[in-house]
Amino acid sequence: MDIIHRDADFTNAMLFGTYIMVLLDGKMIGGGLVAGFDENEVEVGSCRYLRSSSTFVIAPPPQCSINL
Repeated sequence: MDIIHRDADFTNAMLFGTYIMVLLDGKMIGGGLVAGFDENEVEVGSCRYLRSSSTFVIAPPPQCSINL
């Protein structure tokens, strides 16, 4: 599980169209593409999440299947 938290990580996620899963207390509360961010919040999809209380994880989009 790749957790991102630096500005450079969020910029890369925006540039490469990386799907981000948002967690709060270990539970998924949202996901999507990073639309923007500042020092306090990250906009994922159409929702804004606090950087201080949320965890942002690089994950495969939910519609993708993974053949292991």
